[in-house]
Amino acid sequence: MNNKQLLSTLIILGTLLFWSCADSNTGEEITLDGKSLLILNEGSMGMNDATLARYNLKEEELIKDYFNLVNKIGLGDVANDMIQYGSKIYIVVSKSGTIEVIEADTGKSIRQIAMKTTGMQSKEPRRLVAHGGKIYVTSFDDTVTRIDTATLTIDGSLQVGMDPEGIIAVGNKLYVANSGGLNWENGYDKTVSVINIASFTEEQKIEVGTNPGIVQADSQGDVYLSVTGNYFDEPGAFKMIRSGSNTVETINGIEAPQRFVISSNIAYIITGSYGEPYKLVVYDCLQETIIKQNFISDGTEIHIINNVSVDSSNGDVFITSTDFINPGDFYCFDKTGKMKYHLSAIGINPSIVLIQE
Repeated sequence: MNNKQLLSTLIILGTLLFWSCADSNTGEEITLDGKSLLILNEGSMGMNDATLARYNLKEEELIKDYFNLVNKIGLGDVANDMIQYGSKIYIVVSKSGTIEVIEADTGKSIRQIAMKTTGMQSKEPRRLVAHGGKIYVTSFDDTVTRIDTATLTIDGSLQVGMDPEGIIAVGNKLYVANSGGLNWENGYDKTVSVINIASFTEEQKIEVGTNPGIVQADSQGDVYLSVTGNYFDEPGAFKMIRSGSNTVETINGIEAPQRFVISSNIAYIITGSYGEPYKLVVYDCLQETIIKQNFISDGTEIHIINNVSVDSSNGDVFITSTDFINPGDFYCFDKTGKMKYHLSAIGINPSIVLIQE
């Protein structure tokens, strides 16, 4: 081969390499400018339509399919939970059996962690919490999985109760709500597993009531949980495990509790179901008293409240609504319960909201 032929060949190879690299980088660069909100839309079971939306507060711009635009792939089937830990965001995609790990600043996917059984079926991951450089994930195969955040690999698994849902870290313990939701025909679970984080072993189970779901904690270490009941003759209840004990106390005046969040020792609790009006009860965890039976103070009506999140920096409360069929809505209220703004049709079953500064 002479020099001219060699040069021509190198040019052709270089051109092909350029186009190959260009085609592999098909994601869209979206610049974050100021404060934004990331809104996780669960999607409908079996439809593979979970999405992650982004709302730029400065520009008042909503990108409904932010994750897809950045990564050119979908999130998958039923996105249950989302948290930020350090510079990364972790998203649970239950039916797909994955934990999607993305860069908080760019939305780019870093790793997709498979949550599968030995038979390659989805473990159906549900909820997650971060503590001490680890992510802990509950799954409907009756386990808690531990993920190392440095290597983004699974480094432990622990058997707990039936179909664990909510999970929270308090001191050197994890509290896991064992729902038994998949076993409803034969009886729900009634326990919270207490896990020693250092040894990653279950120390005990505390009986709390039928079908426990979400768990949260206040600054005193008191653990709060919603107990759903059996949807028939056993009603739900809002309960608390007193710090430093196994004592379970029922908090009166809060009927049919659903999802809730605690921010700055104030609990915002969704109540209502099956035709009953939905509202947001406000409870002071330190004073142990109900502040308001309905947080919304300006008459705004929300037919079905799906989830609630809080901006701890200013007290704004984010409420997402759904009819379980059509794209749902997002509402932002100030700390007095007056609506600041409303976003329509952002995705199917909008849920968790994260604040990006």
